Amino acid sequence: MKKIFTLLFCVLATGIAANASEVPLVDKCINVLLGVEQPTTLMAVNLDADHDGTITIADVTTLIDQALMEKDANQAPARKIDVEGLVKQVLATPNSEPTIDDVNTAIEHNLKNDK
Repeated sequence: MKKIFTLLFCVLATGIAANASEVPLVDKCINVLLGVEQPTTLMAVNLDADHDGTITIADVTTLIDQALMEKDANQAPARKIDVEGLVKQVLATPNSEPTIDDVNTAIEHNLKNDK
């Protein structure tokens, strides 16, 4: 049972991490270009998106492109997953305790039926 809760927690954490935004990085890059902010060495490495050694408008464009690609990837059509059905299927295994193999089998079975 602990494995199932761990798996569900990992899925939730991955979803939250996928929604992280790069907009503050774009704002910092623009502030550096305008002279409003002086970058630290570590910040300069992060802001130099095209890795040419200088922070230019090309870096801002690259950071915006990366943020847009991530946004498009996050908006891919989502599959409807019956989590409750998966849990019931895993718990109905002949073993006394379900294993990660049981979880994988249940997920594969539901993905095949979804097509």
